Amino acid sequence: MKYIYHFAAVTVLTGISGFSHASLATSSGVQSFSGSAAVTATGTSTGAGAPLTNATNSNNNALISNVSLGQFDASLGVLTGVELQLNSSRVQAIDGTGFKNNGPGRTAGGSGTSSASLSAPGLDAVFAPNITQIGTGCGLAMGMTGFIQCGWGPQTSATTVTNTTGNVASGNLNDYVGAGAVNAALTTPNLSATATLTTTMGQPSGSTVNYSVAWSGGLEAIYSYALHAAASFNGSSAQTSLTLDFGVIPQFGATPTLGFDIFNLTDSNRTGLDLDAFSGSGDTGVFSTGLAAFSGLAQGASNGFAATMLTDTLGSFRASYLLSLSDADFGASNTWFDQTLTLNLVGVVSPVPEAQTWAMLLAGSGLIGWRLKNQSREEPNMAFA
Repeated sequence: MKYIYHFAAVTVLTGISGFSHASLATSSGVQSFSGSAAVTATGTSTGAGAPLTNATNSNNNALISNVSLGQFDASLGVLTGVELQLNSSRVQAIDGTGFKNNGPGRTAGGSGTSSASLSAPGLDAVFAPNITQIGTGCGLAMGMTGFIQCGWGPQTSATTVTNTTGNVASGNLNDYVGAGAVNAALTTPNLSATATLTTTMGQPSGSTVNYSVAWSGGLEAIYSYALHAAASFNGSSAQTSLTLDFGVIPQFGATPTLGFDIFNLTDSNRTGLDLDAFSGSGDTGVFSTGLAAFSGLAQGASNGFAATMLTDTLGSFRASYLLSLSDADFGASNTWFDQTLTLNLVGVVSPVPEAQTWAMLLAGSGLIGWRLKNQSREEPNMAFA
């Protein structure tokens, strides 16, 4: 018999900010479980054709087992998906008894039915259809027998394979992150038994049936993840601090510019990088970093910026900027790691040398040409003297 597995709240993750897919995986390990649940039903008749009463009983949502799965270690990277793999089987068992007083013969029997469900944060799997077992029953002889009783079973069914694989909804990924465990419950949403009598004629009689289902196997969580982003000022190695020196700049000179880059170091399994914020201290009024927040910088990629320095004020200047970066906003937020880079800008604005100052003033007023012209007229007299 084929069994259909119905899933609720299941989301398959596709596409990861900063790279195409997560090829890294780790496991909680297979966690074994074994448990059972039972229900008993009793039907009685007062005789003289009275109907059988209380013939069905249920023990719905009975817990078979709680399975603890080890959580994902966020130091490994960014959790991008969780797949639960269940490999298990169920076995049914049934038995019963019957009784009667004087009157017609009859057979006491019964049946049981059950469903199964796997429930974990972000995933619910229901196995359908229900499995059912019908007991053979036992006979109660006809006649002036007085009180008699019979028993039947126990009878055990063939094994029902109960396997499934399901993906946890993205909104529940954080439930699987930590140093502890996340619980999955194996239950029987429907578990019921029905007692039967072939006839209710004659004096009081009754039938009792005991039905149980045993469920055992293993459950495992497969964790897909990406490596954490790696911010650097260098494209080939980790460099978390950078100093840009503008040198000595003449006052009122052209505004100098120095470029720099922020990299997300290369690894095909790495997640994207976000620049969330930056703050400065020191002479921030003199410098401009050109920084702007960005998100989802892919592994191996970089963003370029240009720092500048004002030259209108004399002095030696220094500013320091703290850049706050993190993993791209994808996957389990509890696995996003923060990191920082430090950018230092230094430079000196010096007075313009006197000779250069005069040259600049004269060039601006046209006096250089005038002086050269008059010098040439005076030179013969000077030579004669």
